[in-house]
Amino acid sequence: MPFMTRRFFTAIFLAGVLICSCWSLIPRIRLERANNNVAIIADYREIFMLAKNSGVSVDEAISILKRNGLTGLMVSELTGESVTHGVGQAEMKAANDSERGTEGTIITIKPFSEHKALLNEWLRMRFGIDNSNTGAILLTMPANMIRNSGIIPDIDGLEVATKARLRIYYRPAPSPGHLSDKAALMLRQVHAKYPVSVFTPSGEYVSGWPDVSALANASKELHIPLAKVEFSRQVGEPQLNAAISPNILSLHSVTNEEMTSRRISRQALRDRMIRAAVERSVRLLLYRTAPMNTANFRFKDYAEEVRLLAEALRSHGFNIAWPETVYAQENLAPNIFAAIAVSTVLMFAVWSYLTRMGMVAGRNVNMIFGAGAVVLAVLMMKVAIVARIAGALAAPMTAVEATLIAMDEAKSRRVFWGFAFVVAGGLALASFFSVTDFMLRLRTFSGVKLTLLLPPVMVILHDFKNRIHPESITGFLSRPPLWGEIMLYGALLGAIGFAVLRSDNVSDISAFEASMRGTLEHLLIARPRTREVIVGYPSLLVWYFLAGRNYFARYREIFRVGAVLGFSSVINSFCHFHTPMMLILLREFNGLWTGLIAGLIVVCVIRFVVIPALRLIRPVIS
Repeated sequence: MPFMTRRFFTAIFLAGVLICSCWSLIPRIRLERANNNVAIIADYREIFMLAKNSGVSVDEAISILKRNGLTGLMVSELTGESVTHGVGQAEMKAANDSERGTEGTIITIKPFSEHKALLNEWLRMRFGIDNSNTGAILLTMPANMIRNSGIIPDIDGLEVATKARLRIYYRPAPSPGHLSDKAALMLRQVHAKYPVSVFTPSGEYVSGWPDVSALANASKELHIPLAKVEFSRQVGEPQLNAAISPNILSLHSVTNEEMTSRRISRQALRDRMIRAAVERSVRLLLYRTAPMNTANFRFKDYAEEVRLLAEALRSHGFNIAWPETVYAQENLAPNIFAAIAVSTVLMFAVWSYLTRMGMVAGRNVNMIFGAGAVVLAVLMMKVAIVARIAGALAAPMTAVEATLIAMDEAKSRRVFWGFAFVVAGGLALASFFSVTDFMLRLRTFSGVKLTLLLPPVMVILHDFKNRIHPESITGFLSRPPLWGEIMLYGALLGAIGFAVLRSDNVSDISAFEASMRGTLEHLLIARPRTREVIVGYPSLLVWYFLAGRNYFARYREIFRVGAVLGFSSVINSFCHFHTPMMLILLREFNGLWTGLIAGLIVVCVIRFVVIPALRLIRPVIS
């Protein structure tokens, strides 16, 4: 097909895909705009200790925090370990029978408690004991067996939150042994007395796992959303999420252990909270105080941090208020136009690649691929596995085709054609997979890892087949490697491996990278992705320069592979379905122009420094 005809056909294709995708994305964008409330939550026990150590009453501390932006309090069910250390209004001690050789545990409510009757009732419900006796209860299990199990709710925190009119984020603890349904029972009892707004089970496993139906049923009947904690590794959490979906709110938290082990500064902690809200649509932010062993950290410091966090969130357009479960109110589902957009992108990319490889030709073949796109779209709407496979293949094929479009000629304007194609493909994928399970991250998109691994291989095969690289595959493999090739391709393999490992959301980054990210976010709002700015677009411009002058023919392939890594990063950005669509578009635009500037700098260095230096060593550049 002549170039002008291919370019015209590609333009028509892009227009059609964009129309279908943008129309299908309207519900998602409307929902993202409505989902604009962010809540700042504090741990009641942390505030209690911080206020006590700072000489401030709890009520005064809560009042100050509320004025500064605090929206809710996290109140937990107290475990055996907490009660043993004197937390709350219960006492626990061992009761050993030396004659029988048995160990037990006695639990009582402290005599001064204002809520002694209610707590006694809850205590007996928790352990399934007859409620007629209001004295101490005796458990026929040693204290260490219930160390991590729930004993009674922290009624002090419940009272403080209710008095201050703050939302309650309640955390039921695991139940010991056969009492797996008691955590759900206590959730019901607490909600009957106090307005619980959201909950998350605490502990290493969800109470009752592998049967999480008790907590799930309580959540549904009481209309209490589940707070889905980001990056949680709790056993049973995926099953509970699936059972309660879509009545879910996403929550971001950093534990004291993580802050201490990774030496996370207070500024970095606040930045993480802001990033979670802006980039990942998290609407509950559990903002912890500094660990108790942190010197010179006082209540006034934490109160000021809450104020700064609230101001920063408002500056990003958020309201400091309790969020709604918007995904439960509006059902997001794929439509036939979104399916057509994805199937068209996939079929076009496959047809184009096979054509470039000389494997298909003729009008009949074109018609077959066109009909295949329609059939595939229908199957995607009917069969879930077909939709999953189509999406997983469409992502890498889009990156491959965008790369080859951008490098059809050694002219820099071609980068915009490649960028347009990859954005169209990304919008198509986003339009089809912008459904509740993906946006809440209950399901993982299958094409992310594949997009980092498959495109480089396909571009290399294409280049060897069409002799864009000056050797054939057999010739390349049969000759001894050159030292320059070993170093360049070693760097390439390292970059691919690094990209695969860093393709998930991770927080374990260097201080320099964290500082750079923060600076770019402050300047550009949407920080461009590193692989695009450092690798993708600079590699593309370097290839334009070298290919246009026919320099270093044996080594140019490394830059073509670098370019495909950049376009793979672009398509993966659109596969982060929890990220607001407008932020993705701004991020990719920022990635384009900053990457081109970085590439221009690299080209200048090669043109005016590297090549003159090499000419001093070797008169002829080949």
